[in-house]
Amino acid sequence: MARTEEQLKEAAQARAAHARASRAANKAKREKLKAAKQARAAHARNAKNSKAKA
Repeated sequence: MARTEEQLKEAAQARAAHARASRAANKAKREKLKAAKQARAAHARNAKNSKAKA
């Protein structure tokens, strides 16, 4: 069951496309988590500051 050059090329392109899609998804996920972390930190800072003023 030998693969032709064309099939090998198509498989390689499919793997590359999947890798690109995965990297893009991971980047989006990472940025979303980073934004959430920054929001939590800002909220904690604001809560701490308002407590100090009271």
